[in-house]
Amino acid sequence: MTAFTFEYSVTGERPIASETIDILHPQEVWCHVEALAVRLGERPGAFIRVRDGKGHAVVRAGVATALASIETCCCKGCPLKKGAPGGARAIPAPCRYDAPCACGPEDGNPH
Repeated sequence: MTAFTFEYSVTGERPIASETIDILHPQEVWCHVEALAVRLGERPGAFIRVRDGKGHAVVRAGVATALASIETCCCKGCPLKKGAPGGARAIPAPCRYDAPCACGPEDGNPH
C-alpha cells in the first residue's frame, strides 16, 4: 500500500480539506479524486491535488474536471454517478464495479 494525500483547494487559498488514504493500486487514485469532488462540491477555482508519500504531486485536477469524468466511468451502478454533481453525502470510494474500469486493479477483479 502507498499513502496518498488528497487536498481540496481553491486558487489562492490554503487547502479546505486534506486527507491521507492508503491505496493498494495506483489506478485507484482517480476514483478518490472523484469522490472528494462529489463530497465537497464545485466552487469557482477549486482543484484537487494528490501527493504521494514523498510529497510529490501526482495529480492536480480541477473539481469540474473530476465531476465531469464520473459520467465516463464504465462501472455499472457506480455510487459516484448517483451523487454527482456536488453531492453532500459521504460517497464510498473507490466504487465497487461490475465491469473492468480505472477504479480497479489491472487484473479486472473487484477491490
